[in-house]
Amino acid sequence: MYDIKIISVTTEYGVLNIPREKIDLAEFYAQSKNQQTNNFTLIASKNISCNANGGWLKTGIMVKKGTKIQIVSTGEIILQSLSGNKYKPDGSVNGAAPANAEYINYGVVAFKIGEGGTTISAGAKYSGVAQNSGMLYISIYETVYNSNNTGSYNVKITVE
Repeated sequence: MYDIKIISVTTEYGVLNIPREKIDLAEFYAQSKNQQTNNFTLIASKNISCNANGGWLKTGIMVKKGTKIQIVSTGEIILQSLSGNKYKPDGSVNGAAPANAEYINYGVVAFKIGEGGTTISAGAKYSGVAQNSGMLYISIYETVYNSNNTGSYNVKITVE
């Protein structure tokens, strides 16, 4: 917990002092240079990629281009927007294997780097390297939001 009275930013143009009462929001992130593992819960009634109000979960994990990313997801959700079918993190529907398509399957765990980043399918198990730098966001991929969805996915993210 910090009690900040003023923030001083030193630049090549001088020092900028910002009093606390002029700051609406400040977010600080720290990341170790070693391996970092975090666990998250994606809630089907909220963390849907097309939900403009909290669809993408901001993990607080900053990655740089070249950072190794591993994502392991478990759980089950019911998407009311898709006939109430049961989905697994890999996009499988009602126990049937996910469609092998050129697009991201509905119900799959997805991530992006940066608020405006490209959506990437993580599925139940993903291992890859960050193609750009920024904050890591995760979500359940779907193009129609329905607040009556149920269930959740547990997502474990490791970066190094």
